[in-house]
Amino acid sequence: MIIVKKKFVLKKSQLGKKFRVENNNLDISALVSNSGYTVKRLGDVAPAHKNKRNVKETTETSFKYVAIGDIDIHLGRIKSYTRCTGNTAPNNAKRIMKYGDILVSTRRPTRGAVVTVPQDFDNEICTVFFTSLTVTNWEETDPFYISLFLRTSLGRLQFQSMITETAYPVISDEDVENITILFPPIEKQRELVAQYNNSVDGFFLKLNEAYSSITLSRQNIETTLLGDAGETITPVKFGLDVEEIVDDNKENGNEE
Repeated sequence: MIIVKKKFVLKKSQLGKKFRVENNNLDISALVSNSGYTVKRLGDVAPAHKNKRNVKETTETSFKYVAIGDIDIHLGRIKSYTRCTGNTAPNNAKRIMKYGDILVSTRRPTRGAVVTVPQDFDNEICTVFFTSLTVTNWEETDPFYISLFLRTSLGRLQFQSMITETAYPVISDEDVENITILFPPIEKQRELVAQYNNSVDGFFLKLNEAYSSITLSRQNIETTLLGDAGETITPVKFGLDVEEIVDDNKENGNEE
């Protein structure tokens, strides 16, 4: 059954182009039962919230604003943000983030725009097009582990099974809360998170080492051919420093 908010006329031949009938054929019961891990519904350990800033009281308040496009889908980190005041912020800049909140894009969710809010974005603002979840017990559940799990193939397949629209695939907060999560003991969760963080740090370390070598070779060419007239080449520094977007051209409602 397809439920719509308003009536319209649609030819049967157009039905397949406008909608994707919800795929409820994903069966992970065998995988789950044989995993040996604790299995929980995401909403039972990290319910969604809709905590919003007071629009009238924050017209002159400055804050960092994170949209879907500000998430690095490859690393699962916040890569950029826009500095706004309440009266200049996009219409969707209303959701309050807290340290440890898990943000899940409800637009094209299989892309992997999922992140756990770091400390330096505590009490800042994100788009309402994220599902925002708060872990209720950090002694049992590591919020950074959850965002890593949601970016696995099992997380992606569950998102895929919930998408109902082809033109612009979306899911709801309730869909996200119904995701099945496999939980190893908290010590193992933290170990996996630490291993991932170390891998990311190691990636940038090796990248900077490689780029320094390239810069040294370029400098040698510059000096050999031009001598004292050659310029000094400074290597680019790669890392996880979040970029502040000063001239942001995102239109209100355009989150990607």
